[in-house]
Amino acid sequence: MLEIRSRPQLAAQYTRLMEDVGVAVGFTRPEPAEIPQARVVTAQLMGHDVAVAETILAILAIQPASTLVFREAGAVTGVVATLLLKPTAEADLRAGAFSGLRPADAFLARPSDPVTIYYLWGIAGATKTASSAVMELSRRYRYQVLADLTAYAVAATPVGRHVGVTKLGFEAVRYPTDDLLVSPPVLTLVAA
Repeated sequence: MLEIRSRPQLAAQYTRLMEDVGVAVGFTRPEPAEIPQARVVTAQLMGHDVAVAETILAILAIQPASTLVFREAGAVTGVVATLLLKPTAEADLRAGAFSGLRPADAFLARPSDPVTIYYLWGIAGATKTASSAVMELSRRYRYQVLADLTAYAVAATPVGRHVGVTKLGFEAVRYPTDDLLVSPPVLTLVAA
């Protein structure tokens, strides 16, 4: 069980916790040579384009836990991609103007930046085992590690939307059937 003694505030603190809980569930950072395989898994299961390898690698250099992979028999079978964002990203997120294919560099939190928002950049599991691991890591992010942050996602599939709403506490942003989803913080901090 991950023990959080005090709530993090900076991207570097969240990143460490994301990596720790990822390892506990069987996820690690991808090797650069694994990025193409991770992209294929994600694109096939989400049914649309995903960020190019250069974008993923550039963001990994800023946020080392932004893309974590799950492997079976040496092959990438699961991906959880999560972006820690600066508060200035929220207006674009709420308007549906945020680009998941080319996230604006100005919105990406650097290690010393405070974080109030995260974006579920993409999740995919190619096998039953990988899907279970992806859901467990996503659950731990939402309800433990990133519980004090507002979360945004764009549901790529009807199943993804259903899972987001029923399992991860997301709701539509602009209208009831919207694929743009938000989940307010699930952990309220109480002043000592």
